[in-house]
Order: sequence, then structure tokens, then C-alpha cells
Amino acid sequence: MKINFNICKTIVRYISKSSAQSVPKVVQNVNKPPFCKQYWNLRLNNNNKPIFQKSVSLHEKLNGINHHFISSPHPKDMNLPAPNCKLTPRKMISKTDFEFKILKPQDKELTVYRCIGEKPDFFPEYKLYQKRLNIKKGDIINMREYAYCTSDRSYAEVYLPNRKGILYEIIIPKGSRISEIGDGVNNEVVFPRSSKFKCLEVTKVKNDKDDYLHVKLEYIKPEE
Repeated sequence: MKINFNICKTIVRYISKSSAQSVPKVVQNVNKPPFCKQYWNLRLNNNNKPIFQKSVSLHEKLNGINHHFISSPHPKDMNLPAPNCKLTPRKMISKTDFEFKILKPQDKELTVYRCIGEKPDFFPEYKLYQKRLNIKKGDIINMREYAYCTSDRSYAEVYLPNRKGILYEIIIPKGSRISEIGDGVNNEVVFPRSSKFKCLEVTKVKNDKDDYLHVKLEYIKPEE
């Protein structure tokens, strides 16, 4: 049987043309660098050596947007410049969440403190505060905001003005990525938003001066 090579060539050209038309073209945004390039630009210094920051760039300004995670009275403000920053809360969150992922992991275990003063029943946070008062050993709690803490217990207790409320003592395991600033002795720490903690111990402190709950927590490192 003789093979007609002209017919074969025609068939091959037809199949090639049809396959090329059926594959969708990938449209790239030439103005936006790929994620991997953004990642390494942030992690390389001028000598092209990997660097790891110990704190996020907006560390001192995140407290101004924490109400958006608890009970935002003005959700539309998410797209307006924040009072203490040129960025909108939405952009601040996006930037900060990314930076938390590339922070330098802690090289040792830390203990920090956070105090929540007593909340009157007309406060937006009252229901959450009451829920926290009923915490038990083994419970897992979620702090939706960028939670601020300090290694200086006496400074944290300033936020118990009438000695009523909750004192959190938080153990941060080695290898955690948390934002930390300070002199190495008295440091301020900020956790990523929606951080989870396991309750290790609950003690009621009540005497002539004090009436607060001492809650010992352990930070749960997120999976990477």
C-alpha cells in the first residue's frame, strides 16, 4: 500500500493548528512582579544575603485598626486612610500579614504579658470580655486583632486601672514568628491577627486590692 505523504502533511498541519487554538493564552500582568520576586526582594539586603526582620514595619500603628477585627463601628473606613497612617486599614492588613510570614523566627522561648481591663456592659467588647472570664484549662482562644503584649509585667498591669480584669501570661515557643521591638529586656510584642492560644492554667486573684483573673496561655504556632 502506498502512503500519500501530502495527505499526511495536511492532516498534521490541521491537528497542530486546532491544538494551538484550543489552548487558552496566559495573560500576564507585566507591571506586577511575580510573588517569588516580591518575596526575595524583601528578604535580601544590598549584598544579596538573606535577612530576617524582627518586627513588621507597621508595628507601632496596628493598634489603631484593631477595632475593625472586634466590632468595627464604621466598616467603610477600611478603604479610607487610617488616622495614624497614609495607608488604608485594608492595605495595612495586607502588608502586615505578608511581613509576618517572613519575620525572623524567635531563637528562644519568651514570656510576655497582656492585660484586659474590666469592661462595662455598654462597651462593644463586653460580650467577648465575659466569654474570656469563663475560660478553662485546655480551652483554645482566638485573638482576632493584632494583640499587643510586653515582657514587662508591671507595665502590662497599667491596663488594669482598678485592678479588675484579666492578666494574660503568654508563653511564646522558640521558633515563633512574632513582631518584637525593644532593648532586649523590656520588649513589646505583637502577634499576627487571629492568633490562637491554648489555656494552660487559670487562677483567680482576689484580695483587698486585686480582683482579676490570671490566665496562663501558650501561643500556638501556625503551620507554615
